[in-house]
Amino acid sequence: MPGACPKPPEPIEALSKARCGFLEVPENRSRPGGRTIKLAVAVIPAAAEKPAAEPVVFMAGGPGADTSDDIPFLVDSGLNKDRELIIMAQRGNLYDQPNLACPEVDRFNAQAVGLGYDAQQAEQLMLKAVKDCRRRLTADGVDLSAYNSTENAADFADLRKALDIPRWNVYGYSYGSNLALTYLRLHPEGIRAAAIDSIAPPQVVTLPWTWGSTAEGIHNIFEACAAQPACKDRYPDLPRMLTEQVRKLEAHPLTLNVTPPSGGKPVKTVLDGGA
Repeated sequence: MPGACPKPPEPIEALSKARCGFLEVPENRSRPGGRTIKLAVAVIPAAAEKPAAEPVVFMAGGPGADTSDDIPFLVDSGLNKDRELIIMAQRGNLYDQPNLACPEVDRFNAQAVGLGYDAQQAEQLMLKAVKDCRRRLTADGVDLSAYNSTENAADFADLRKALDIPRWNVYGYSYGSNLALTYLRLHPEGIRAAAIDSIAPPQVVTLPWTWGSTAEGIHNIFEACAAQPACKDRYPDLPRMLTEQVRKLEAHPLTLNVTPPSGGKPVKTVLDGGA
C-alpha cells in the first residue's frame, strides 16, 4: 500500500525522489488468521535515463539495522546507477508497525556509563532492561517467535510478488548476507543474481562469532607491531600494555570533556575499560 517516505532526523536526499509505502504480511505464517504487521518499503529510482529491467533489492545487516541509514551509502556506491534500488525495513524495525525498539535498553546505556563494563551492577541493570522490554512487547501482543530469518525471507518473497517484479537482483550485507542465503534456499524463484557482502554465514551464531573476529583483529595488530622494529621498540609488549590500560580504566573510569566534531559545547564523556 502506498504511503509517505520515512523522515529520519538527518534528511536523506534519495528519499525525496522515492516511492514509498508498506507491505502488509502475516506476523506468523504458521498461524493462519493471526494478526498482520506492516513493513516500510522504499523504491529509489535509477540514476540512468534508461535503467535495466531488473531492480536491486537490499537486505540490511544487524540483525535489525535501520535500513534507511544505509541509503546514502548504497546510492553513493552506485547501486542504483542503472537499476531501481528497493529497500525494505526488516520486521520490527524503526519505521515498521510495530516497531520493536527497546527504550528500556537505551535508558540502561545511559545509566551504565562509568559503572564499568564488567561491573555486577551494570549486568543486573542490563538484564532488567532486556526483561522489561520483552515483558512490555509480549504484553502488547507481539509474537516474538515470529521475528526470525525464515519469516524475514518470506517477507522479501512476498514483496517481489506485491511489486509484480518477474526477476530481481539480491544484495545482502553482513546479517543481510545470512538472510540472502536463507532467501535463496527457501525462495529461489525470481532471482537474476545475488551478491553477499561481509558474510555472516548461517552455520555460525553471530554474536560469539563477532567477539572471535574482534579478538582476531586485535591480535593481527599486535603481530604487525611486533614485526615493525620502530613499533616494537616503542611498545615491546603491546598485549600486556592494552590489558593493563583496560583494567585500569575499568577500575577507575576517565571523565573527559569532549568537543563534538561539529562544534558546540563540550560533552561530558566517561571512558571505562569496556569502551
